[in-house]
Amino acid sequence: MEGKYRELHRLQLWRQLDRSWDPRRVFPVEQPLYLEIGFGNGEYLLRQAVDRPEHNFLGIEMHWGSVRRCLRRLAQAQSQNVRILQMDAHVAVRYLLPSQSIEKFVALFPCPWPKRDHERFRLFSTEFMGQLNRICRQGGLVVTDHRGLMEFARQQVAGSGLTLEVIETEARYNTKYERRWSGQGQEIFFELHYRPEAVSSYQMVPEVSVRTLTLDSFDPENVVLEGCLEGIVVQFRQHLYDPKREVFMALTTVIEDHLNQTFWIEAARKEGQWHIRPALGGGFLPTLGVQRALELLQKAGQPR
Repeated sequence: MEGKYRELHRLQLWRQLDRSWDPRRVFPVEQPLYLEIGFGNGEYLLRQAVDRPEHNFLGIEMHWGSVRRCLRRLAQAQSQNVRILQMDAHVAVRYLLPSQSIEKFVALFPCPWPKRDHERFRLFSTEFMGQLNRICRQGGLVVTDHRGLMEFARQQVAGSGLTLEVIETEARYNTKYERRWSGQGQEIFFELHYRPEAVSSYQMVPEVSVRTLTLDSFDPENVVLEGCLEGIVVQFRQHLYDPKREVFMALTTVIEDHLNQTFWIEAARKEGQWHIRPALGGGFLPTLGVQRALELLQKAGQPR
């Protein structure tokens, strides 16, 4: 079996994690935990894990191709002090990571989103840094080649509870993107050193208790599903109906803040009523958007 599949136990499936999940508890030995945001192909993450066996490391990355390459490297190195979350870092720090669970964070050459109308996608906003201040004991480090991202970070640090010191440096991290920029003639890089100066005023986004809704009557064969494109976005992508089991299913996408979730909602007839809830086994974060989607399906099913 290929090495990239031998280490899947390192991959934390966030859709299966409850809100009490603590990353410090998922390692064979509980040690100080360090976070890398956007680890790319895993070069730096693995070097740190091998060089510092007295620490544990959690890597966050969105793209499966990068996760797969990192798992292959981990299989070859047989290092046991690394775990991986494949998810958006915005979501991880706002919804999942407990306060003071991380010692320090690092982000090497994150996407700068250079176009002005793309600035909202940049990670290092005041809120994001305030959340990192909440979860990290000692601040952290961002390294970038992009002056615009560096200036953006300087503008955004106020109100996060962190201080920021910017140091110009040469190439010294030996990552894929650093090698690329150096090969194109880049000589100056920016180290952004964040340190805590005040307790974070930000809190983990609270869990919402998603309520099952009911209808006395529901016409699944003629229901017209209408989503919402303002505020919390709800889109009903497709739907299915099993008349024998009396189960209606709607594939639903909910977008709120930086969180994008796609899951199935079911309306199932039981004991004379239709019960509307997220389908079992789908996996989702319980949020206001999920409840909003249930309400829209309930509204669509009401008699007109």
